[in-house]
Amino acid sequence: MTIRTLLATLVGATLCAPAALATDIVIGSSSPGGSYNLYAGGLAAYLTENVEGVDATARTTRGSVENVRLLDRGDLDFAFANGTVLAQQKAGEFQFSDAQSDKIRGIALIDLSPTHWVTSADSPIEAPVDLAGKRVSIGAAGSGGANTAMMVLDTLELPEPVQVQNLGFSESANNLRDGNLEAFAGGSALPMPAVVDLSTTQDIRLLTFDEAFLEKLQERAPAMERAVIPAGTYRGVDTDIITMGNPSTLITREDMDEEIVYQLAKALITDENKEYMRAVYNAWEPEPAPGLWKRIGVPLHPGAERAYREAGLIE
Repeated sequence: MTIRTLLATLVGATLCAPAALATDIVIGSSSPGGSYNLYAGGLAAYLTENVEGVDATARTTRGSVENVRLLDRGDLDFAFANGTVLAQQKAGEFQFSDAQSDKIRGIALIDLSPTHWVTSADSPIEAPVDLAGKRVSIGAAGSGGANTAMMVLDTLELPEPVQVQNLGFSESANNLRDGNLEAFAGGSALPMPAVVDLSTTQDIRLLTFDEAFLEKLQERAPAMERAVIPAGTYRGVDTDIITMGNPSTLITREDMDEEIVYQLAKALITDENKEYMRAVYNAWEPEPAPGLWKRIGVPLHPGAERAYREAGLIE
């Protein structure tokens, strides 16, 4: 376990004051170039500065799939992960067929992260079907982006398999720029840092998906939603891009100390936290989202539920 409850410090026994937190926590993120990496670093700094007794550290990981596995076995205390991965682990489906678990608990919905399918503006890849046979990075192995991309490619039923590579966000963008890839996929809140960086030095194209395909995909992955990358989000992309989006969530384990989760959830819903985190990454918008947790079969942690009830955010 990485979490260490060092001691309960009484502030004057005669006053019967509540115990102060004294604990180290580790927050799982993702590879550099995506929103989770920025979120985790910013949140760790904020909690350390603003929640008494908490010393938080962000840990770079491959992303959602690795994060839930690390959480499940106690190697992380909190993590960011997309809703589809959570639903798959809970059901024991897809790459969790031998790793079903009911240990994960929700804290907050953070944003809806669209999946970007990126290629060069002069590429012959103009539609998703054109990915057939091409060299495509789908994200780091163990990432939520790779998990989503594989579901998309499988659902597309392409006439020729994609030549899959597993590179992180920034590495994918660099390899597309250097001609070592013909496209890459990555899920991130807007704007995606790796795509912003790429678009400053190279003209890019984002692939758009039709509504019928998105409906078919959602039948396989109920957590996924239709998402739009608005025109102008990236240099040279002047039309709205229709794609799939995954809810980005902050999660923990069922055995995480209720008081720690309570204090964290209380911090998340303050104006101070939102101002701080939006300076780190503007898409930060934490909310209780009880409907999401019900839909994917992952309960809210009791500590988070208590914080939200006290704040009048849930009944």
